[in-house]
Amino acid sequence: MTFPLTRRHLMGHLLGGAGALLLSERAIAATTAKEEVGKGLAFEPNSFGKLAVPKVLPPLSVKNEQDQDVPLSHWYGKPFILHFWATWCPPCIRELPSVNATAKTLGAEGPQIVAVAVRGSTIPKVRAFYDSHGIDALPILVDPLSAVMMETADQTALIQSIRQVRPDDLKSLTPDVMSLHGVPRSLILNAKGEVVAESIGNMDWSADAVRHTVQALAG
Repeated sequence: MTFPLTRRHLMGHLLGGAGALLLSERAIAATTAKEEVGKGLAFEPNSFGKLAVPKVLPPLSVKNEQDQDVPLSHWYGKPFILHFWATWCPPCIRELPSVNATAKTLGAEGPQIVAVAVRGSTIPKVRAFYDSHGIDALPILVDPLSAVMMETADQTALIQSIRQVRPDDLKSLTPDVMSLHGVPRSLILNAKGEVVAESIGNMDWSADAVRHTVQALAG
């Protein structure tokens, strides 16, 4: 579902009624970047908000295709990207094929890209999307209640990322809604599994850009 309004109009209409959070979540996804058509934000350090202190996470897990819990610690040991998206999110849908192509180019050397589908993005929906779009280098993982996405969110870093690349959006978007519900979202975690930087909005992915950004922000 697409909402053809600007964020400024959306937030004025959506934040005061029953079901506002879910609706605003989808609206944010539909208008999350000014690059709605065409390339997204540059995948570079300046597009990310860096945490003042790396965020230590509690034990967290996502579900795989077999409905098994997969702990985030599975990817600890090397810096990696945790990418949240949704099957109903237009910018996510446009972006994911380039995320897949980047993951394929990076290969086993990494950094690894861990793509996790959130709210309403069930395993069957994700599998259908992967099959129809030729997604073959990303794991099928879901965060059914968006618990992992919300637990890993750092409001200050997300607001910083917006301020650096599209400050006008801050005039109308409340930080709590942005930090908890906006997708697509990319997090960079260091080798210890600590969150070091976050960005929100669809991005222009490439293997070289990912390597450079992860090295600059996570070492």
